[in-house]
Amino acid sequence: MTVNEKINDEDQLFDEKLQKYEEKLVEFFTDIGEQKRVNPKFLKMSSYLFIHKKLTQKQIKELTGFSTGTISTFLSVMLGTDFFEKKMIPGTHTCLYRYKGELEDLTSKGLDTALQSFVPSEIFLKDKNNTLKSLINKDKKGASHLSQRIEEILDIFKFYRKLFPEMMDKKLEEEE
Repeated sequence: MTVNEKINDEDQLFDEKLQKYEEKLVEFFTDIGEQKRVNPKFLKMSSYLFIHKKLTQKQIKELTGFSTGTISTFLSVMLGTDFFEKKMIPGTHTCLYRYKGELEDLTSKGLDTALQSFVPSEIFLKDKNNTLKSLINKDKKGASHLSQRIEEILDIFKFYRKLFPEMMDKKLEEEE
């Protein structure tokens, strides 16, 4: 890890006004995971790691409100998977945790569940992304980053639309 990869709490976390969008995105991921009976605390932490790409324990605590013990326990579980990793920030006693998988890894495991809410989710994300794009023009901290992450999710939806056209068409018909 290079000096450029050091994280500053100010640089990584979003502007207060954008936190509600971030929370909605976390809620979106959590709702999908809970349908598969995944622990809500695990879902919340992994969602924030996915959105921010990398976080310290202090940042996870600030975002989730979980105790240090809870965070430590779940980080240990996460590190036992192939999707998360831990690296020391050079010159500190602080570790950086990151989601190292691809969006496809998350979404393919929850495809059945996700397909059930595909159209409403896509509409919701497009609407929020349009709002974020207007906030980018107002120089709101974190708007560009959060918009980029939503764009990545919408790109995966396009991929699913091509991969499962019959299923997607059926879902669209059901929504109309």
